Amino acid sequence: MMRDKVFYFIFFLLLLALSRLIPHPPNFTPILATSIMAPLLMKDRIYGIALPILAVFVSDIIIGFHSYQLAVYFSLLFISLITPMKKNYLYLGAMAIGGSLWFYLITNFAVWFMSSMYPKTIEGILSCYVLALPFLTSTLVSTLLFTFLITWSSEILSSLNKNFNKLLNIN
Repeated sequence: MMRDKVFYFIFFLLLLALSRLIPHPPNFTPILATSIMAPLLMKDRIYGIALPILAVFVSDIIIGFHSYQLAVYFSLLFISLITPMKKNYLYLGAMAIGGSLWFYLITNFAVWFMSSMYPKTIEGILSCYVLALPFLTSTLVSTLLFTFLITWSSEILSSLNKNFNKLLNIN
């Protein structure tokens, strides 16, 4: 039930949307880390999937949409769908690396396929992936960092969620 997860939803929705709106290095946001951690924190895969996608959608309303937006949403959906539902540091670290690589492969394939920036050849796709390597670095570093920070702060977040629920007389 969503009622006991209102704090998580509001907190992460605001955090994620703001992380995309304030100046930051390219691809250095907690979006992928939250795609990994939200199902685990919320103890609900559906709400955990919806949260990062909704946050990106809300911020996209402000910053604008692009032709490969569905590839971004699909990447987030897939990452949240396969993330472990138990706190296992090895799996979470592997998800941070694997999720970053998945996001890089899917979104850059969409850039190559849907834009006119690259020829539709093997050389074109390779060029697209090579030129996107700096973004992959930022994505990897930020996803590992934010996955660690969310994991480390999960007990604090859980306590805040319980206090928020008491304040609102939920449960």
